[in-house]
Amino acid sequence: MNETIKKDPAEEKGTQNKLEAYLQGPRKKRKNYVILALGDNFDRQISGGLESFIKKSYPALALSTARTTDELTRQFGRNISLLVVNDTFADRAQMMSLIKTLKEKRRDENIPVLFLTKDAEALIKAYHSTLLVYRESDEYLVYTDTTLPQILSRVKNGIDAKNRRKSRRYPVSLPITYFHLTHNTLTDGRIIDLSMHGALLTAGQNTIFRLGDQVKLNIPVSQFLHMPDGDFIKISGRVRRVFISGNQVAISFEHVSDKQTQLIGQLLISIVSKNFAQQTNRLKAQSPAPSASQKGR
Repeated sequence: MNETIKKDPAEEKGTQNKLEAYLQGPRKKRKNYVILALGDNFDRQISGGLESFIKKSYPALALSTARTTDELTRQFGRNISLLVVNDTFADRAQMMSLIKTLKEKRRDENIPVLFLTKDAEALIKAYHSTLLVYRESDEYLVYTDTTLPQILSRVKNGIDAKNRRKSRRYPVSLPITYFHLTHNTLTDGRIIDLSMHGALLTAGQNTIFRLGDQVKLNIPVSQFLHMPDGDFIKISGRVRRVFISGNQVAISFEHVSDKQTQLIGQLLISIVSKNFAQQTNRLKAQSPAPSASQKGR
């Protein structure tokens, strides 16, 4: 004969309360991961330094490593704060295709990728043909020419700022022409931010710059300045940084005369003043008009 075991009502009620609290409570947040896909042949000192830095500096983040493309693919369902990839972890074209698949499936998220490479030109060429539209969130380093502290600094920037560039330049949108001294060509481009000492230049999608390229910029200023000598500031520059897209570069101005310095300063003042006036007018337009009783006071 089977005996029926009676449960303590108080114990049963306590269990029920715990179950209700669990069901009604907020879901536990999923972990965020930094994923390293470096391969077995990668520099052990750098990989060890990366692991130690991430564990010590970001204890709230989980660290995961992938040894094969299959292992990496299985981790694509995780919340990824940063993906650090050796671009020869697998065949370079295969890696670009794999990362493109990740970004397309997670298009509503910003998943930054930091590429570590020995060959910047080969990486940029492969990235340019596959991942160009994602250039705002991705970066690269030639790790063989970079110290470990510099690599760790870029990793920190990738995690903290999601690889967004922090610029002290003034945001602009100036269509320009530039003469590429290396290629001996005159091409259209656009300056998207500007400072007294340089600019961020974007060219057409088929353009790939190289570090050290020399250019001569023709910057139109007629909408900002009245110059008796013409409507352009002509200034020489050198490519100091090539973004991973290949067609976006940071340029430093070179061989700048006192007159050119003065004109760039006047241009920036005019741009800032014009932007401020536009913002002020927008705020005025959004403000409610005073009532008749308020006008009479």
